[in-house]
Amino acid sequence: MNIFLIITIVVSASLYIWASYGNRQLVIYITKPVTTSLIIVLAFLQDPGVHDLYRTLIIAGLFFSLLGDIFLMLKSDKFVQGLVSFLIAHIFFIIAFSSGFGPYLEISYLIPAAIYTTIFLWILLPKTGKLMIPVTVYALVLLVFLWQATGRFYYLAGSSALLSFIGAILFVTSDSILGYTRFVKKSRASTFLIHVTYWGALLLIALSI
Repeated sequence: MNIFLIITIVVSASLYIWASYGNRQLVIYITKPVTTSLIIVLAFLQDPGVHDLYRTLIIAGLFFSLLGDIFLMLKSDKFVQGLVSFLIAHIFFIIAFSSGFGPYLEISYLIPAAIYTTIFLWILLPKTGKLMIPVTVYALVLLVFLWQATGRFYYLAGSSALLSFIGAILFVTSDSILGYTRFVKKSRASTFLIHVTYWGALLLIALSI
């Protein structure tokens, strides 16, 4: 059942990417929310190998990711609303990742991510205009998100922690490409790269349940 659902997710995501390059709006409006919705269904169908709190928080984060998808695909510019939706999603993910052992506070694992975030914001912020503050806040929350995913993998190891850790890396990658594409320089490959890494991240995080 889960294998069939994963294949369906991949097909839906592929159709979205294909439609994006051909500006096929109807297909875009159908496949983008459907792909994330299917990932949420997958999360619900997972045979929980984790505690209930983690499962509930992950599913809540996936729902807010779906809301962010809907805002970002609209023709009217709902970037801020999308940003806020994903910020809330990351807060749920952060609490989920740190549940079971408490907040991960090992600074040595924070430093590489902090250096990356600093350099990326240095490139991005001069281009963000009035969005400088929300973009900065989002980037800092994303930093904590990756930090706590690292902590979960460090403390718990196992397949669940590994999946969430790789998922967090993919999510940061997707958001980095999205931010660079929106504010600095567009690339034809960006649509493909953003969504492959984004839905890959959500899929792995859902499977971590």
